[in-house]
Amino acid sequence: MTKMFITDLDGTLFNDEKRINPLDLQSLKRLGDMGIIRVFATGRSLYSFQQAVEKNGFYNFCEDMPVDYLICSTGACIIKCNADNGSNNCKIIKKHSLTSEDVSRIATYFDTLKLDYMIHRPVPDSHYCLYKQQSQSLSLDFKLRIEIYKDFIKPINYLGAVRDFGESTEVLTIVPYEDGHKTADMIELALSEFSVVRATSPLNEQFLWIEIFNKSVSKSQAVSWLAKELDVKQQEVVAVGNDYNDLDMLKWAGHSFVVRNAPQMLKDKFTSRDKLMEVASNNDCGVSEAINSLGIKI
Repeated sequence: MTKMFITDLDGTLFNDEKRINPLDLQSLKRLGDMGIIRVFATGRSLYSFQQAVEKNGFYNFCEDMPVDYLICSTGACIIKCNADNGSNNCKIIKKHSLTSEDVSRIATYFDTLKLDYMIHRPVPDSHYCLYKQQSQSLSLDFKLRIEIYKDFIKPINYLGAVRDFGESTEVLTIVPYEDGHKTADMIELALSEFSVVRATSPLNEQFLWIEIFNKSVSKSQAVSWLAKELDVKQQEVVAVGNDYNDLDMLKWAGHSFVVRNAPQMLKDKFTSRDKLMEVASNNDCGVSEAINSLGIKI
């Protein structure tokens, strides 16, 4: 029996235009009518998620989106939606941050590799950030991100700026996709005391994002904690995803689905023993197909 349904956003619930298909919205509403807990698990920050909500025509995700809990920043924050019986009052129920010392350690290592990086403040202010450009050629993706956060971002322009910044949600670097996994493997080895998460860029698929979080941050850890809090067993959890930052969540859930547009390298991570099914792409209502395959008629 399904008690919790989790979907990733970019590349999964969102189509290539960053929109939610009306059929998928109807499917999520049907889950709510059946008493099934609906969770969005995204790598987006709260600020970025709120922008996507507005683009999809919703006034306030806490008030009128068909979702009960939001896991954002890959698990660094968990939010209960409709916290007060349907009012537009959301509540952060769990969050994790890097300490100032953690951030300095990560930044120092990135400096040795001459990587461009961004440091984001703790939730809910993670749209405020610092950045450092030091690679020979600034990536298009990095430039786009500076533009997106232009009202909230500042360069690291003095010695001690990183230390003075304080705690952080994450430190992010963006690298070309062709060498990205090799770079991520190297970072994982060097920074093993942290959670190192990789994801295909939602802005430009030619780049890989490598994000460094507190060790307690991942989608699977967030989902596991939430399920325990809500007295939901692992085998009662269904998850849908499409990218590398979904991998641990898909392997943890009792039943998992991957959309057809997921990278083949991701699909290859699963064996025949894993409970994984492939559904339609993000542009063809893969989330609704996953829901239908559970015997839930929309």
